[in-house]
Amino acid sequence: MQLTARRTILGFDLVNGEQPLAVYRACEELPRRDAPKPCFAPIYTVSGKLVTEYRPADHTWHTGLYYGWVHANEANLWGGPWYRPETDTYEHVEGTHGVQRHDGFDEVSNVDGMARVRERLTWLDAKDQPMASERRAWDFAPCAGGYRWRIETAICPTGRPLVLAPSRKSQYSGLELRMGPPFASTEAPATHQCSEGRRGHEAIMGQPARWVGAAGAAGGMVALLDHPTNSRHPVPWFTRANLLGAGLLMNEDLTVAPGETLRLKYRLLVLDEAVAASRLHDEFADFADDTRTEV
Repeated sequence: MQLTARRTILGFDLVNGEQPLAVYRACEELPRRDAPKPCFAPIYTVSGKLVTEYRPADHTWHTGLYYGWVHANEANLWGGPWYRPETDTYEHVEGTHGVQRHDGFDEVSNVDGMARVRERLTWLDAKDQPMASERRAWDFAPCAGGYRWRIETAICPTGRPLVLAPSRKSQYSGLELRMGPPFASTEAPATHQCSEGRRGHEAIMGQPARWVGAAGAAGGMVALLDHPTNSRHPVPWFTRANLLGAGLLMNEDLTVAPGETLRLKYRLLVLDEAVAASRLHDEFADFADDTRTEV
C-alpha cells in the first residue's frame, strides 16, 4: 500500500496509488448556520466501501469526520439549531454560529508509503472574533486489513478562558464520525463494540471505554481509540446507529484557561473487514505507547 496526501483546492486528498481513500475539505464554502468546519468526506476503505455521510438533508451540519463543539463560549461551532431547555425544543438562533477557519497547512508530505499533514486553524465566534488557535496533525499509515490514522490537536484560548460544553439535550460534542449507507443507517445500523465488552450502540452510549469499533452493515469496520493522556480518559462515547464520537464533554463542561493548551490524540482504524476485540486491544496497547507530541 502506498498512501499519499495530495494538496487540492479544497484541502487535500488521501490516495492509495490513484485510488481515493479520503477527501479533506479544509475551506469549503458552507452556510453559516452549519458552523463551517474542516472535515473528511468521503472516507473509503481500501476496497472502496464508503464509510461516511456528508450533509444529509436532515442534518446538513454533519460532515463526515469532523470536530464539532456545540458550545464554545457563546458560539455554536457544531452547526444547526440550539437545544433550549426552557422549551425542550431545538431552535435556530440567527447570529450565534461560529467558524473553525482553516488558516493553512504547514506540511503535506509523503515518506515510505505514509502521509503526514500539519494544519493551522482559528476559531471565530459569531462576530468573527478569534476565540482560540488550533494546530492539528494528521498521520496516515498502512496496517493489516486497511489503514490507520493518528489524529492530534492542540487548542489554545485567545484572550479569555475557553468554555466548552456539549448539547444540553444529547450531550454530543468533540470528534464525531457520521457514518452513512450502506455502511450504516438508522434502518441498517452499524454494530458497535467497545473495550469494556459492551455491544450495540445503545449499551455503549454514555459509557466510558478506551476504544469503540463499529462494523458496517455491508462490511468494513472503523474503530476510534482514545489516548490515555487525553483529558477524562477513558471518555464516555456518543454512539447511535450511524454515529461514533468521543464524548469528552458528556459528563461535564471543560474550561481551558489562557496560557493553557487542550491536547487530544486519537487513533482511527479504517478496515475492510470486521476484526475481533483482541485486535483492537492490541491496537490500543500500541497507541498507548505513542508518547509523541506533534503539535
